[in-house]
Amino acid sequence: MTSIPATKAAISALKIEQRVERDVKAGIPELDRRNHTESEESMRSYVVREIIGRVHENRQRELDKELADRSAVDIRQLHQEMKNTESLVEKSTAGRLANLVSGLKQRAQEYAALRMDLEMFRQRNGLTREAVYRESKLLHYALIFFIVIMETVLNAFFLSKGSDLGLVGGFFQAFIISMINLGFAVFLAFSLRHCFHQNPLRKIGAGTLFLGVLVTAIVFVLGVGHYREALEANPFTASQVAMTTLQAQPLGIQDFNSWIMVVVSGIALVLLAAKFFVVDDRYPGYTAITRRVKQQQRMWREAHEDAIESVNEMAEDIQESISETEKTIRAQFIQFKASIERSEEIHRHYHEDIIKAQGLLDELVRYYQSYSARMMNRRSAYFGELLRFELDKLPQLNTTGLAQHKRDLATFEEVMDALDQSYSEALGVVNRRCESMQASLAALVDTLELDHGLRRA
Repeated sequence: MTSIPATKAAISALKIEQRVERDVKAGIPELDRRNHTESEESMRSYVVREIIGRVHENRQRELDKELADRSAVDIRQLHQEMKNTESLVEKSTAGRLANLVSGLKQRAQEYAALRMDLEMFRQRNGLTREAVYRESKLLHYALIFFIVIMETVLNAFFLSKGSDLGLVGGFFQAFIISMINLGFAVFLAFSLRHCFHQNPLRKIGAGTLFLGVLVTAIVFVLGVGHYREALEANPFTASQVAMTTLQAQPLGIQDFNSWIMVVVSGIALVLLAAKFFVVDDRYPGYTAITRRVKQQQRMWREAHEDAIESVNEMAEDIQESISETEKTIRAQFIQFKASIERSEEIHRHYHEDIIKAQGLLDELVRYYQSYSARMMNRRSAYFGELLRFELDKLPQLNTTGLAQHKRDLATFEEVMDALDQSYSEALGVVNRRCESMQASLAALVDTLELDHGLRRA
């Protein structure tokens, strides 16, 4: 901000000494003068125009900025919005409640339809019991993996002795055998489960498939034993020899290690088949539809819980918005009040600047008179009053709006007195609306469950 310069700086800027020298050469000031010289008058003009003018411009810019900041305050609107919380909450919650109701109705219909499919499945297949199965398949797959790995490791030990690649070759051969056993186990469990089907034709077909797969699996396991026995004699002809001896004497394995391989593969096959069979209900298809029904039941419960949680989140968001509005009102009031005080301070400082400028002008005139007296080698003849500012001609600060804002401040103080009560009432409205929505959703859930037969009355 432009401030009142020091006397020496003003003397230098005005070039008073050069003015005095020029005036003295022209015979000015006269010995018996009673008026100020043109140079002295120009000092007043300079101070008014260059110093006070610039100070006025900067002070006015500060006042205009404060006015603009105060004009941007919307305390009345914000407080009115807080008082109208009930209508605002109704508008914002109406659509949300409609969406939640629609979603719950759809979930209830889907759940009821799937329950109907389950009941029809039970009636068609003569089932009066609940499905028996393992809820988690993680342990199921972990045990299968463990059985396959154990069978692979044990068989790899026996097959590595006759393999060209040693333990690595034996491991790959053993792994392929384990995968084939795994496939047999899947088909055995599948066919055995269909043996419990109500349809006689499906029972016969499943029994036939089970016996066929079982015989094939036994032959394969014995073939592995014959291959192991022939592998030690001659690895290059082991496959042909194993097939020949298997056809001639299926149980004619002479090597003890080969029998151990047969037993290990047989036990693994039985364990895998049993594991695949017991993981689901023995009646085919019963587990799948039961799982879908339970999954839909979980989704129905989660939909209800999510609806309640959605209402809580919505209430928290609205309450947070109200809280932010309350903080904004308080912050704007503090800023508004401080801005008025700053505007009054700026106005006061401007009058102080005028007084300082008058003092500077007095110093400049005194310096001119004393310097001219020294130049003329005599005392200055003029000892009258120094130059004074014509106050009515000085630029005045425009304080438009300040008086109105002072009246607004009194209104805002009344708003601040009522703000705590308005804030509490707004939060109460939100809480009551939230509780009302939750009660409506709970009643809707009860109605939907009774109407769709999801629970007994």
